Amino acid sequence: MHRNAIVKSLRVVALGSVALACLGLDPAPNATQTFERWAVAADHPLASAAGAEVLAAGGTAADAAAATMLALGVVSPASSGLGGGGFALYYRASDRSLTFLDFREMAPSGATEDMFKDQKPLGGPISNPSQLGGLSSGVPGEPAGIDALLTRFGKVKRSVVTAPAIRYAEKGFEPRGEVAEIFSAFADQMRDDRVFRTWFDGKTNKLKPRITNPALGKSIRAFAAGGAKPFYEGAIAKAIVRENRAHGGLFTDADLKNYKVVDRKPLEGEYFGYRWVSSPPPSAGGYTMLASLALLERWIPEGDRKHTDEHIDHAFVESWKGPYLDRMQYLGDPDFADVPLAELGATSRIESRAAHFRPGVAMAPVIYAEPLPRETRPAKHPDNAGTSHLCVVDSEGNVASITTTVNLAFGARYTAAGIVLNDQMDDFAADVGKSNAFGLMGGAPNLPAPGKRPLSSMSPTIVFDANGPVLCVGGSGGSRIITATEQVAFHTLVQGMPLGDAVRFPRVHHQASPDRTRVESKSMRGLTELAHLQYRGHSFEKSDHNAVVQAIQIVRGPSPTLIATSDPRKGGTPAGQ
Repeated sequence: MHRNAIVKSLRVVALGSVALACLGLDPAPNATQTFERWAVAADHPLASAAGAEVLAAGGTAADAAAATMLALGVVSPASSGLGGGGFALYYRASDRSLTFLDFREMAPSGATEDMFKDQKPLGGPISNPSQLGGLSSGVPGEPAGIDALLTRFGKVKRSVVTAPAIRYAEKGFEPRGEVAEIFSAFADQMRDDRVFRTWFDGKTNKLKPRITNPALGKSIRAFAAGGAKPFYEGAIAKAIVRENRAHGGLFTDADLKNYKVVDRKPLEGEYFGYRWVSSPPPSAGGYTMLASLALLERWIPEGDRKHTDEHIDHAFVESWKGPYLDRMQYLGDPDFADVPLAELGATSRIESRAAHFRPGVAMAPVIYAEPLPRETRPAKHPDNAGTSHLCVVDSEGNVASITTTVNLAFGARYTAAGIVLNDQMDDFAADVGKSNAFGLMGGAPNLPAPGKRPLSSMSPTIVFDANGPVLCVGGSGGSRIITATEQVAFHTLVQGMPLGDAVRFPRVHHQASPDRTRVESKSMRGLTELAHLQYRGHSFEKSDHNAVVQAIQIVRGPSPTLIATSDPRKGGTPAGQ
């Protein structure tokens, strides 16, 4: 089939079952829904339902987002939870203010720059010391992040916010297919944990048809009663320290007591007639996306922007090469390194990088490098697939875009007080030039240090027109989060593709190193259809999928509507009214 015919078939309100089968996705009539008052889009149906329950009880987008996050930690523990951390971008409609909360995990006080330099696998899948066990865990930030979100923007009682998650934890739920597959893959590493062992048949390594986590339910009840404090100073904090150290970690009571959520100024830029607002360092997401958009605006003529053709595929791939190199060389925790955002985003530098583009040829990533003068490089710091994204829009027009994670599947693969602990230390550079689990090369600004937050790809984003927010979007999937989030937003807003189709549309990815274009193997755009990229010199790497995206489009007019989509790649379902 010719590519233009494929594109035409995508530009319908709902994809047919045949088209979805070509994508490798089951027809999911509930994956995209339209609401009038409020909406929640998470990557698990029970999590979306939890947020909707709180909105129905009079909660704000912040209340609903908190309920959704807590529920995700119960029903999707391979991806996120109270033992992880993340970023929240919140728009308050009453004063049109934007708040960005950094509740990313922090390295413990005992962390050193070379702690993972010569690491060797401990046994089993993804088992480097930075990926498995106590040494891989950073101090969790999610309890403090949820607490900050509710304190600033919440309206209903915490007992209302926590009720769905407590119910799921104590009464149980049916685990979904991908959780069972992931659990089975790591069962040998998890069988000794007192919580995990209750979930599966020890002989077959299969999950039970219904699982509970009473210990986590008890911890969430503690949050309902006392907010985040018990997780950083009370009994739960002591349990976290005890289990971390029992698994070879470095946590101290002071590490948890000293954890703080940080307010940061989000990054934003005007491109294609919209105002794009996204995450600042220690995330590389916002910078990379905005740097890419700046190039695309120069490379794609206005008359070609409504067509999803091979030129746009090529332009996307080329636009990511330079920014991903910037990530390795210049980006890190701004509290520890001088991150030169102004110099990186200078118009003259963008123009110089843009001039290297060739419509018919794939350029080597180094061509787009654009090194900064030595004096503006980051200062040396002092002597440091599991992720979920959710979107919420409430009836007042408040918008929450939140990405939260325990990093790799089931984090460090041990629990404390029912909570899955993260392995976020793998997001630091083990050494300059070495890659992490997502193939991202390590740079000096991202080496570990006490109290430091590792660089991230999480990209919670809200896009505005002149009248207010029009799209809440973000994703999960490691280094592919940025490119997937950008493609969905671009296809929806710039090209006019229906949101559900934009989320389903097969995606491409490039991160400079390795110099390969990652394509979805379960894609209606097979290698034959992508031959135009091969002709230009791009080499290919297959993947099951390039990230999972949740989004809500805000459509104004005589009959305002909220179009909410949960990515069928993970089987999520939105909820609302």
